Amino acid sequence: MSLQSAQDARRPGYYGRPIVKPPEWTALIPTYFWAGGWAGASATLALGARLSGKPRAARALCVAAAAGSAISAFCLIADLKKPARFHHMLRVFKPTSPMSVGVYLFAIFSGGTMTAAASELSGLLPPLGRLGEIVAGLTGPFMSVYTSVLLGDTVMPAWHNARTTMPALFAATSASTAAGMGLCVVPAAEAKAVRRLAVVAAPAVTVALARLKAELGEFQHEAYQRGKAAAFARAARLLNLGGLGCALFARRSSRAAKLAGAMLLGAGLCERFAVYHAGKISAEDPSFTIARRAEVPHGATSY
Repeated sequence: MSLQSAQDARRPGYYGRPIVKPPEWTALIPTYFWAGGWAGASATLALGARLSGKPRAARALCVAAAAGSAISAFCLIADLKKPARFHHMLRVFKPTSPMSVGVYLFAIFSGGTMTAAASELSGLLPPLGRLGEIVAGLTGPFMSVYTSVLLGDTVMPAWHNARTTMPALFAATSASTAAGMGLCVVPAAEAKAVRRLAVVAAPAVTVALARLKAELGEFQHEAYQRGKAAAFARAARLLNLGGLGCALFARRSSRAAKLAGAMLLGAGLCERFAVYHAGKISAEDPSFTIARRAEVPHGATSY
């Protein structure tokens, strides 16, 4: 036996080979998670702005939500390779499948945002536009977090083992990126709510990350501290901190508001990529799967 073969034989699993199949997704999927997150939160903010008598803020956030839906739809369909596959997914509804429920949720939400934005920009059929705005605003919170449920339902150790905390992380990053988008597009006179949301959501992301680390444990959390996952996580933390700092001065400076918005949007994107790469890393290294199984009491199953 060669030296390399001997080293492979001592690795966890079968000669160090992955026990679970790593995801074959491209970079389109974490981008889809990111855009869908701020689209959902933006739609809810738009509805709140409409109800509180801030029409310019509602218009800007409504169009932003529609743009996020369009980006999400493009990324999802492009990753599926064949557009017909998305249509085929709508032919069956399975309440027990997060993927099936998510596809229908996405279809309803995107339909509402597109209808609302089209009416807002064209001035046609205002009642229909308001109905679309209500549908999008009510389904927005679910749109912001449902992709975290999809991740938790997989067998990737870094995702599955953090399934309790992952929705909180996605909710916090969706709120912070929606606030960032609001700081970029909402007129300063009506941006008080998005400024406050930015100041609250940015620290909430840090709290959610701490909870995720506690849920995973030191060893399992190593997947978030390796390779591309670590690089994106560091970038996300720096951008989130910078965005929070600029948001504190957004009321006095439009330039600070725009900079805060851009940094928070970037932080959210980097965080989604960090989670994505951590899942791949934990699947490719069998020690993460074996270590988790070793923690499960006799007679129980880990997945």
